[in-house]
Amino acid sequence: MIMLTVGGAIENTIGVAFCLSSLAAAGMGQMVSDSAGITLQGLIERSADSLGLPQPRLTLQQQQLRSVQTFVLGSRISGIILGCCFGMFPLLFMPEAPRQRIADQIAEKLPAQQRKEFVSLVSSQKFSRDEKILEFGEMSNYVLFIEKGQLECIGRDADGQPFHICTIEAGHSFGKPQLHCRSRVDLIAKDDDVVVQFMEKDDFVRLTGEEGMEVWESTQQAEHTVYFASLGNRVADSVGPALPGSGKTHMFASLPQNDKLKVLEFAGVPDRHRFQGVAKEGKCAAFAKLPEDVKHQALSAWRSLRKHSQEKGA
Repeated sequence: MIMLTVGGAIENTIGVAFCLSSLAAAGMGQMVSDSAGITLQGLIERSADSLGLPQPRLTLQQQQLRSVQTFVLGSRISGIILGCCFGMFPLLFMPEAPRQRIADQIAEKLPAQQRKEFVSLVSSQKFSRDEKILEFGEMSNYVLFIEKGQLECIGRDADGQPFHICTIEAGHSFGKPQLHCRSRVDLIAKDDDVVVQFMEKDDFVRLTGEEGMEVWESTQQAEHTVYFASLGNRVADSVGPALPGSGKTHMFASLPQNDKLKVLEFAGVPDRHRFQGVAKEGKCAAFAKLPEDVKHQALSAWRSLRKHSQEKGA
């Protein structure tokens, strides 16, 4: 009981301030619990004696019997298990830990200075039921992180008629950071008090690293991604301008391994032959060091080759 209550208090106070893990908070709670156990040991024994329970009065020879030792060991284990089960009752009154926000997950992946700037650029807004967060045809310049509630994503069919694509829940994101385009959907709040976090796409691309982009990709709604691709839009098809912070490195990071090798070939990277087309061998780092115009030309050449191959295959 002491370990749970103290560990929970540490996790919600000191743990938040110093970014301690749940296991670290539990370990600190265990230290307090063990210290309290030593202090209370005499009190518990005296309380047991006051019950007037009879003493076993076993002889030394009887105490050494295997059956007696087995019974003693089994009783101790059963007592520990039963006591721990009773001691877990504080869990009934502890609130469920809130889900970590997407922005916080991404911020954890960034260096300290970038993390501070990233957090400062994220803003939150509340919406009521049936209120539009994003309208079809509106310029979409923000990445959205759904913090609370549900959003209905409504697209358009071939005849221009609206239809339901999916429901985007808390813990998911919306918006392609690499693309500045008009929205192909309506986003409408399905609940009261829907909370959405916003961040400008240019700032997101400028600050987030490859690991941050992986967090973003893991929170995308699959149905919307399929719908977006069905309209002929793919993030991999976009090539940003030859300017810093336009998302070319992030786009490169999202490519399959073989395509990364081809882009590096177009870029004329001198030591590109050392890459074998496997994960985490430094291809993204090599691409990031290239001049912006070289990045742009290499991605444009790769895209032209890809488009030509698709047309030939068709």
